[in-house]
Amino acid sequence: RTVRSEADRLAARLAAARDVAVIEGRSVAVNFAPSGYGFERRISGEWQPLPGRAFEQRNWPADVRFAAGNGQGAARIMFDRLGISPTPQAILLTGGDAREVVRVSATGEVSRGQ
Repeated sequence: RTVRSEADRLAARLAAARDVAVIEGRSVAVNFAPSGYGFERRISGEWQPLPGRAFEQRNWPADVRFAAGNGQGAARIMFDRLGISPTPQAILLTGGDAREVVRVSATGEVSRGQ
């Protein structure tokens, strides 16, 4: 359940970040690491933390492991001001026997599945 709920939470937060990019008309990025993930937006040529409780840095639960679709231990997903992602990725979350994948397509669509 932890892996599934974490994948649901991640997918919802990614979709919200994409929506912020469109509403604000500026790029938004999500940075992933083995410890967790966080959100940034580009203002005046600099990356700054994205404000709001929904976008606070989140650490992975102790029993959840992360891997980017390319097998790397870190990843960055960006959404441009149109909600398009120039950095489509698949994020793999595992724990015990559970496995969930959260995908962001080049068109900015966020999906979740096994």
